[in-house]
Amino acid sequence: MFNRVTEPEYCEMRRNILTQLASGRLTEDLDLSEVLDSLERVELTMEVEEFGVEPAVEIKTVRDFLWLCRAIDFQRQRRSR
Repeated sequence: MFNRVTEPEYCEMRRNILTQLASGRLTEDLDLSEVLDSLERVELTMEVEEFGVEPAVEIKTVRDFLWLCRAIDFQRQRRSR
């Protein structure tokens, strides 16, 4: 069997959002609940807990989500050292 390393779900969510931002279908000020469905929000919450990132503010907008992704990336890099 292969030992497959899977990418965290937030990375795929971020890719989808960045694609939509680039195409003009989304703006950074859009409410995140209009972009992510409830399952995706649950997955995001679980990953935030797993990576030990505690946002200082509530994640409400696409901009907040992108900030959170950068914070998780930073935490993952620190752990891998």
